[in-house]
Amino acid sequence: MNDRPQDAARRTARTGGRRERWIAATLVFSVAVVAFWEIMANRSRRPYEVFQVTAADFAGFMPAGDGWEVRVLPVRNTRIEPNILAYEVRARSPASEISGPVLVRLVHGYNMPDCMRIKRYRVDLVKDTRAVGAQRRCERPLQIWRLTSATGDKSVWVTGMLRAGDFRESDVDVCAMAFPRIGTPDDPSWLPEGLKLSSFKHPVRNFRWLLRAKWNNARCDLATFLKLRQPAWASDELLTLVGGSDEGALRRTNEAAVTEAVLRAHEFVYRQLRAWRERVGGAK
Repeated sequence: MNDRPQDAARRTARTGGRRERWIAATLVFSVAVVAFWEIMANRSRRPYEVFQVTAADFAGFMPAGDGWEVRVLPVRNTRIEPNILAYEVRARSPASEISGPVLVRLVHGYNMPDCMRIKRYRVDLVKDTRAVGAQRRCERPLQIWRLTSATGDKSVWVTGMLRAGDFRESDVDVCAMAFPRIGTPDDPSWLPEGLKLSSFKHPVRNFRWLLRAKWNNARCDLATFLKLRQPAWASDELLTLVGGSDEGALRRTNEAAVTEAVLRAHEFVYRQLRAWRERVGGAK
């Protein structure tokens, strides 16, 4: 009977020792998680790596050919600018009266459909001539899109993926590019202005819009959303050659003519790029 209080004290001491060890282990684990998160968050905020291909590499290039009028459009000549070349191309033919000029751009590989969805466009795939699986390709590997703006203006766009090394065409889907992949476009009624008193008028709705915007900015990637990874950027290994008609040029009766005009302008610039690359010794 005399040793029962001592046993109880020993049991209490053992229990307290285990509790203290658990608390210490939990604190150490929490500090390690926070430290890891801070390190990864700082890494994700670092500047993007510069592109190997820039507008400066095309100083001697100018697409020219019989039956074509080409106007150079300005592009920022920096190592972090995704746009490389931009032209307004017009065919000297009756077709140009139907479709107007075609804007053709060479861009570091990016997800054109999602990029335009962010801008509140409806993007519909009209035709895909890429080889899928064992399918044999008899046409150039292109994707043809119909874009509809928020005001109802329609246009035809054509995208093709090129290898950065030799400009040869690729069967890669333009939608496979991580930048700027989104889930659901941001709500046009919401602007990221920080926490204000008006934010509490509709807290659930505003919080949902905030999460949607952050998820889209994270390119729909959980690690990026948690700031453990830098958001995806445009590709340095693949290039996107994209051609688009003027907004409002597309009507129900002339879609075939507009599509043909965009395809011709797209192919014209592509052939000029390939010929120039072979002349300067870049083809492999």
